[in-house]
Amino acid sequence: MEKTAARPVFTTRRDQLRNGGRGALIGTAFGLMWFALGQSAVQGAARPAVLAGSLLLFAASAAAVIRLFLLARRTPATEKGAPPASGGGGPKFLTVVLIEAAVLGAGNNYIRTGLHRPELMLTWSALVVGAHFFPMAKSLRAPMLRWVGAAMLATVGLAALATLLPGATEDVWRSVPGIGCAAVLWAGAAYTGLRAGRKA
Repeated sequence: MEKTAARPVFTTRRDQLRNGGRGALIGTAFGLMWFALGQSAVQGAARPAVLAGSLLLFAASAAAVIRLFLLARRTPATEKGAPPASGGGGPKFLTVVLIEAAVLGAGNNYIRTGLHRPELMLTWSALVVGAHFFPMAKSLRAPMLRWVGAAMLATVGLAALATLLPGATEDVWRSVPGIGCAAVLWAGAAYTGLRAGRKA
């Protein structure tokens, strides 16, 4: 059976910009959630620098959302957009989200009640959420999501390496994925806005 895209294929530039704005808005909001979960685990001299850098990335991400919607508003409805990415189809959006939610819930419940290591929950979440971007990239015809997924998976590796540093505490299992995933999502949204601006 022939695979079909799980989402409409946008052909006008206005629709593509609006879709990019919606994606950037979702990334900005989820980035804020990751930041809220991870920032409390950042302690010591690094905290001011981490908070300042996060604020700058959040501001760039929010500015990209506004820029995309403003560009969409100024773009004629008849202007053709970029050709859609090839290779659409595959698992549908809702299927991917439901599987992700089930794996997140089961894994975090086991980590908390079976392993008694609640500090690992955010790292597990980064692993699952990062992995979910790969089927999502195919389903939504959005190749950039693969880079987002890979970068989120990389935060898990960074957290593991951070535990080897002298004086490292269990907090790195929360701080590195939390701040790292927030930075990835905000940087992705900001890049989306910049890329759209170059095509304006």
